Amino acid sequence: MKDLCITSLVLVLAACGAGDDVAEGARANCAYGGLLTDCEDADRTPEAACWRMVDCGAIAITDEGENREWVFDWDRCVNTIEGMTAEKQRWAINCIAASSCDQLRVDGSPAQPNYDQLYCVQAGAR
Repeated sequence: MKDLCITSLVLVLAACGAGDDVAEGARANCAYGGLLTDCEDADRTPEAACWRMVDCGAIAITDEGENREWVFDWDRCVNTIEGMTAEKQRWAINCIAASSCDQLRVDGSPAQPNYDQLYCVQAGAR
């Protein structure tokens, strides 16, 4: 019985140890890696949602390159969300707040994110 308890304790401790299963760390408040979380303290505005995407490394603050008109950066994010109906705005903002940083980052993030993969923004824009 004693050996069973010791073996169980060792297995539990091994399962709790840091290893390859560690999610990427947060870049800002409520910017968790890997887990779906709802950032309740976040402001529910287009600006705050887009700052969350910047904090998570999903989009750049601004693009200084030649293809400025084609890059989805903070300004374009705010303009896109503000151009949605009130209901779609709410949905997109809540989607961004509830997504992990890992879910917000897409191919090309942050410099040239693949717009077609920005699902919270895409779904709200339709």
